Amino acid sequence: MSLHTKNFLFALAATVLWFFIMRPFTPPIIIAFELAGNTATAQSIISNWSPEQINNVKTSIYLDFGFILAYCSAFMFACRAASNFSGVQFFIKTGLQLSWIVWLAGLCDAIENIAMLRTLSELSQTSVSIAFYFATIKFGILLIALIFVLISLVIGVFTKIRS
Repeated sequence: MSLHTKNFLFALAATVLWFFIMRPFTPPIIIAFELAGNTATAQSIISNWSPEQINNVKTSIYLDFGFILAYCSAFMFACRAASNFSGVQFFIKTGLQLSWIVWLAGLCDAIENIAMLRTLSELSQTSVSIAFYFATIKFGILLIALIFVLISLVIGVFTKIRS
């Protein structure tokens, strides 16, 4: 097992553990809140939360800052491990570059979190829009990284089968 694979498994375990720490505080509709896009939608979501639920959402958002470190590490090492597994030099080089780009997703997530906290204290189109755009960029980067990992793994399997 490569060092990148070991690091990935460690970071994945940390991500799963942190997810379960956050879970009691995170409402099922949190992604809809991240992607609300306008004040009417955000207000509709917030109005369905009790003051205790709003405090839980804030706790979840604060905990998410730690989650960012865990999942970005997991994505980083997944990109490196999968690209190395592929055995294709192009994928290895791309995986190294992409492994650093996932931290841009983490930065977007942090900005999104700040915007959501701001939205919970004072609803404005600016904070809702910032959360929406940075969440969209974050999810886009992570989706690209996930697709890259899956393609690299498939290529690696075919390479191993052929040789």
